[in-house]
Amino acid sequence: MGVSNAVRNPGSYLSRTLGLYRSLLVDPERFYDEYIGTRGLKSELALVLVVGVVGAVGNYLVLQELINQVSTIQGVSINQDVRFQLQQRVLEPLIGAVLVWIWYGMGMYAVGWLYTTIGTTYLTMKRAAWTLFPILIANLIHTAAMAYTSVTMEIGQGDITTTSNLAEDIAPAVWSQAAGEIAVVAATLVGVVFALWAGYIGAYAIKDVRDLTVDEAYKVAAVPAVGYALYIVYGAVTAL
Repeated sequence: MGVSNAVRNPGSYLSRTLGLYRSLLVDPERFYDEYIGTRGLKSELALVLVVGVVGAVGNYLVLQELINQVSTIQGVSINQDVRFQLQQRVLEPLIGAVLVWIWYGMGMYAVGWLYTTIGTTYLTMKRAAWTLFPILIANLIHTAAMAYTSVTMEIGQGDITTTSNLAEDIAPAVWSQAAGEIAVVAATLVGVVFALWAGYIGAYAIKDVRDLTVDEAYKVAAVPAVGYALYIVYGAVTAL
């Protein structure tokens, strides 16, 4: 439904949109059968971009507060090099969204070779993009935790103990003041659930592409899903 139809029939547009995403989350087989064609990547690229932007918002809010507080601490220099290192943290969710898309898409495509050679990378990546919708929810939760942290954290004189003058050492020490907060770590760990949920959707994304049975599709999708879940756990543990 185009923008003009959405304006003329907002109720119908909203109902259809909610139905689409409800199907994606709880009935992905129906979603792929009824809503997803084989042409174009415009909607898929938009979804990946939104996933990244939602995650970047929280990082941006925290970055501003970190710079404000740390700039008042004696012995910690927030020079241009440090700022540049910290600003890269804001872009990480955007880059991460693309990498997660590739991880799920190409991961399922590669593991699918164990069962069949049927299917194309294009169709796999197109359908795999929709597996990121749970990651969008995870990023929204993480951004909420970062926003909460940005207004509650207090960094004292002794909280940053690095004695290095290198931006590569100072920036991680500064960022850890937010990344190590309990709310942020908890929100990160919640992402495990959504990583596995993405795998559930991914099974139906790859099933028809590779002409797999449901059981085979679950096994194929489990590999990137579990791998990403373990990566999330590792990141949360090392942030403490």
